[in-house]
Amino acid sequence: MPELMILAEGGGSGGNVPVVILLAALATFAIAYVIVGPGRQRRGPKRHGDIPLAMRPYHSDEELETTGMERAMSWGVALAVFASLFVPLYWLIEPERINNRVDDFYEQDVQAGRALFAEACASCHGTNLEGGSAPHPSPDVDAPWPAPALDNIVARYQDSEIVDDVHEFIMLTLIHGRAGTPMNAFGVASGGLYSDQQLEAITAYILSVQTGQLPEVEAFVGRSGDDLFDQHCARCHGPQAEGYVGPQLINVFERYGWDPEDEASLEQARAAILDTLRVGRNVPGEAPMPSYEGVITEEAMVAIVDYLESFQQTGGPRAGQIGGEPTASDDEETSS
Repeated sequence: MPELMILAEGGGSGGNVPVVILLAALATFAIAYVIVGPGRQRRGPKRHGDIPLAMRPYHSDEELETTGMERAMSWGVALAVFASLFVPLYWLIEPERINNRVDDFYEQDVQAGRALFAEACASCHGTNLEGGSAPHPSPDVDAPWPAPALDNIVARYQDSEIVDDVHEFIMLTLIHGRAGTPMNAFGVASGGLYSDQQLEAITAYILSVQTGQLPEVEAFVGRSGDDLFDQHCARCHGPQAEGYVGPQLINVFERYGWDPEDEASLEQARAAILDTLRVGRNVPGEAPMPSYEGVITEEAMVAIVDYLESFQQTGGPRAGQIGGEPTASDDEETSS
């Protein structure tokens, strides 16, 4: 009875009563088999035991119309009762069994993901996902590259306008990495060493240990805009805003519609850049710009925009042009 073992295994406490009823139906079926079915023929000596089966005489008409027909009808009743009980009971028990198996597979993924995270991610993001740092991808820069904490990634992107699905966001990051940053591609399709199943396990582990706690907003105590830019922006946009992982910002106001002859266009450009700092940006295939809302104060963001305004040029290279050559983010940035 393998089916019954599976049913009893997955039924839980709520599935005990249906299993008992099902067992009773099977017992009734067995009784019917012995009383009115072929089982009753086995109680006496075998008839025609020395005659080959194909040569034995068949039932007489009288037997076919009496005991034979009664046996057939009894079998039909027994099978109908069994089916009428088995099918709905199986239908009631199966969803809970499936849910239990899903939970089991999830626990297995979390356990495997914990080991894989320790192997591939903990050196940068911390053993307990608390965040850390990685060597800067440029050999000319000694300062480490900050690696964000991952134990609050759901809370960080809960109200994000650039990330709709945190699970998908983590998976895509693991598969493709972040170009120009220390975050390598881990997916086999992108030249990494891990299968999609292993990356799913890592993602399951990350999502299973979420604390929901966001770091306190960094206090702004008269710090200059260039100091804030160096701390939060320079590693992607370059120390002189010349562009590195992210686009150059030397003429970012112009790209957002600034015209030196039009004062209103300046406020429009400032508002657009402030909105980008608040919301962030996620361009597929490139390193995302995180939202700084909840990281630094609104006053600090305004100070960064003031600093950018202080060196804006017109007629310079487009968004993704560094050294005169367009990069992949060129069209994306100019169309924003």
